[in-house]
Amino acid sequence: MLLETLLFTAEITLPVCVMLLAGILFKKKGVIDDHFISVSSRLVFNFALPAVIFLSLSNLDRSAGLDPMLVGLAFVGSLAGFFLAWLVSLKVTEKREDRGVFIQGAARGNLAIIGLALVANMYGDPGVALMSLMMAFIIPLFNVCSVVVLGVYSQQSGASLSIRGMITDLITNPLIIAVVLGVLVSLSGIGIPSVVDKVGRYFAQISLPLALLGIGGTLSVQALKETSLASLWASLLKVVWLPLIMVPLAWVMGYNGMELSVVFLLFSCPTAVASFVMAKAFNGNAPLAANIIVLTTLGSLPVVSAGIFFMRSVGVV
Repeated sequence: MLLETLLFTAEITLPVCVMLLAGILFKKKGVIDDHFISVSSRLVFNFALPAVIFLSLSNLDRSAGLDPMLVGLAFVGSLAGFFLAWLVSLKVTEKREDRGVFIQGAARGNLAIIGLALVANMYGDPGVALMSLMMAFIIPLFNVCSVVVLGVYSQQSGASLSIRGMITDLITNPLIIAVVLGVLVSLSGIGIPSVVDKVGRYFAQISLPLALLGIGGTLSVQALKETSLASLWASLLKVVWLPLIMVPLAWVMGYNGMELSVVFLLFSCPTAVASFVMAKAFNGNAPLAANIIVLTTLGSLPVVSAGIFFMRSVGVV
């Protein structure tokens, strides 16, 4: 039983860990560079990941439906994560202008890449479909909350919160579009032409490996030397405290198996790389944002492994 649980855990997290390490190594050896990472990231975000999401949702079992309680739990928990991060930031950030970077770093997860990769290893297409549905509600929340907290605490005097801009970004987001189209195709019962399905699966097959290599390539071990108390606190909130709060709550509400695993992975994901880009756009503390990304990415994999091992051992997943 112990060996089986260990192998089950390794099959989920080890491939992701290997691809991240490969990205770090390839970048160090010059096999990939910043230009490759930039181009491949655009390819993944605009085409490959939407293909994964669309194909998973278009084949979704219509009888399963969407659990409003589960979505509500994830949405409220994510919003509460921003509020908790704000409370902690009042105590651990020395400068007021660092609070926005701290808050989004502690609460904004990398669902589209790390989350999907882990759930795909664990449950395949059904897990990806469920995570994708959750992302349709959580990603807009992440974007809006991040813009608000960065705008409020920004050093950039001209920074403003553009409601029209936020709405435009959300409705033109390729991942959101893929979710909507996938759900519509699933509900309509229209079959996808085999040629379209095959081309989509070609894109889907390259998405997660390419995305993980890109994230690995962007990680800077040098950033660990600049680790601060704020980045440590943000990382602990993101990959330890949020899942410790939300997973027992989901279990008490009656969830187990795939649903409980998705809640766990949703809240234990490392900080999204996009948080660094947004921090720079708002003239925030970019080194702090980078530190949080590195610490949560390196810290989340052992935490996820331990969490999956424990939940598998007690029989709830």
